[in-house]
Amino acid sequence: MDFKTQDHLIKTEGSPDSGCLPKTPVWNIILITLKCKSGDDTIYNKTLFIILTVILFTIFPFTQKPGTYASGTSLPQVLNVGVDPSLPPFQFLDNGELTGLNIDVLNSIALVNDIRINYIPMNKDISIDKLLSGEVDMILGIRYDAALAGHIDYTESIVQSVVCMLAKSEIHKEIQANLNSAPYLASVENNSAELSFLYNLRRVSYNVAFSQEDAFELLLIDRADFLLGVKDTAEYLLNKHNLSREYTMIDSYVTPVEFLIAVRPENTRLMNTINYGLSRLKLSGEYEKLYYKWVENGEANMVRRLERVIRLSLMGASVIGVVILIVAAWNIKLKEQVNLKTKELSKTNSDLEAQIIETRNNIELKNLICESSPRGIAIFDLDGVISVFNNSALGIASLTEPPIDKSIYDIEPISLMVRGTIDEVLKNNAAYTCDEFKYSKADNEFIYRYIMYPLHDYAEKLRGIIITIEDITEEKRIKTQMIERDKNRALTQIIAGISHEIRNPLTTIKAFIELIPGKIGNKKFREELAVVVPDEIKRVDNLIESLIDYSKPRSRNKTTVDVQEMVASCAALFKPVLEQNNIDICMDIAANLRIYCDKSQIKQALINFLLNSIDAVMEKKERCKDGSYKGRIDIEGYTGGGHEVLTIRDNGIGMDESELEKSYDMFYTTKAKGTGLGIPLSLQMLNMNNCEVSIKSRKNMFTVITLRFPGQRVQVS
Repeated sequence: MDFKTQDHLIKTEGSPDSGCLPKTPVWNIILITLKCKSGDDTIYNKTLFIILTVILFTIFPFTQKPGTYASGTSLPQVLNVGVDPSLPPFQFLDNGELTGLNIDVLNSIALVNDIRINYIPMNKDISIDKLLSGEVDMILGIRYDAALAGHIDYTESIVQSVVCMLAKSEIHKEIQANLNSAPYLASVENNSAELSFLYNLRRVSYNVAFSQEDAFELLLIDRADFLLGVKDTAEYLLNKHNLSREYTMIDSYVTPVEFLIAVRPENTRLMNTINYGLSRLKLSGEYEKLYYKWVENGEANMVRRLERVIRLSLMGASVIGVVILIVAAWNIKLKEQVNLKTKELSKTNSDLEAQIIETRNNIELKNLICESSPRGIAIFDLDGVISVFNNSALGIASLTEPPIDKSIYDIEPISLMVRGTIDEVLKNNAAYTCDEFKYSKADNEFIYRYIMYPLHDYAEKLRGIIITIEDITEEKRIKTQMIERDKNRALTQIIAGISHEIRNPLTTIKAFIELIPGKIGNKKFREELAVVVPDEIKRVDNLIESLIDYSKPRSRNKTTVDVQEMVASCAALFKPVLEQNNIDICMDIAANLRIYCDKSQIKQALINFLLNSIDAVMEKKERCKDGSYKGRIDIEGYTGGGHEVLTIRDNGIGMDESELEKSYDMFYTTKAKGTGLGIPLSLQMLNMNNCEVSIKSRKNMFTVITLRFPGQRVQVS
């Protein structure tokens, strides 16, 4: 179906753009390839410019020098150039005068070569006919057309852009969401890469226009739901008509759109002159200035990256050699090179489509991982507005729907976590970890572990906060049960061993009491009674107090502790066990050794270490069947290196490197009835008392545990 407007002839069908590269000098093809393969835009300095200049002047003696029009003839003083004036900001009419980026670029080349340009406005089809008939010398700002291969040659690209979609702001989200499922009408330029893209959208129909401006006009008069065209042109026309707020870019793609200069195949000198001029402009930086003069809202970063990649890539000596060889063989291998580059571009387009699909799949995978994580995850900006809230977080907050765009400060218990720590995260710009956060609700207590991270954008600018929350209520319950089990095991062993230790002082006290009626008048008896009975009572009291301290420790209360007295009370608990199993214990502790600590916590740690030493000795004893082995535990305390040092050494079964490394882990044990909590919990209690712990061990030989308490923390009571 064909129809006409006042100034536009519109078709409903057309052939897609072939997607081939323009036929350019081979060294320019290499430069374009380098543009496509690198994204580094950070290296640019005077040294690089000098090197590239030398390289170019080295290469060009192998090619035909610019300045002559055809073989044996000079370039004419005036060149007639066909120009499609409907491609802003590259080439367009402004107050009746042709202007734009392409015009400025060609004028700059003509000025250097002392050539005058006569621009003739005409559409694409007319300009091609006139070029083939010799009525014009060049066509400015034309796309590559495979159908004209062999009839027209193309220079290096003057400018590149990308494809974009444009629609009214009130419907752009609807179009974006339903592009593959709902019928829409698109406006697009004939014989363009954009038209090829539309062939993949099964439900989309399209109106084909002769130019980008015509396609834009179709959108304005509601003859299309959206425009698929050149992004820079669309942005320019939106700004020109003050429609930036009424229309929105739905999406933009990295599919390149190149605008070239077309000449007749026999005009090789003219082709070389244009290509040389373009290279000079780009290497000198003049092209970049012209580009940013006209394309203020374009993909500036893409241009900068592509231009600077050329400079960086040409530094390699291997590239220089390849370029020289290709230039020398260019006149013979031109057609083969064009075909090769066409295939490469087709493969690049296929790879690009695969990358787009892979990127979308990666995004879906990240969303799936976030939603399936057992930890609650919430992301919010610096104002507290939530953007991500996964299923686990919903369970923690007792919600059924994600509170997207709501304030994190209204969601309990997360709001309580955030209020207490967000200032620290923002101030230090570092993660904050809370190992235990208790929250009570409906007579139930929940325990959480959470970490808050600062969220940065690609420029390392702080843009929000991520919080991950783990419900450890059940873990804490199980850990408490395991601790009690471990403690009860130790108590059972201790109580079994010291039962007769308590009977001994009770027997002595009973004997003295029975002798009181008959010897109360004996002075010596009374003196012995006054000394022995209190000592025996104190002995029983110390044993009972040590048991109570271990089974039910008191709340944290740091005081100055006599190390010798504390170690002796711990060792007394194991005296019967040591005697029963023929294990020697030797204590060499300085009489004035004092540490500032929570006594009950340190005693628990010492008892755990002593219990482990006894178990290690007994295990080794079971393996030594000849009776030559005798177990021994040495406890030494001294001051050294600014620390109060306490060491516990046994000659038991010991540990190899693997066992020693794992011994620090929770629930790791080599004992049949062990819980694996002794060492980790002891280390935790010692750490709370600023104690440094080191463990050395060798299999079947020994284990040494060294505790270093800071000397500066000792206080004299």
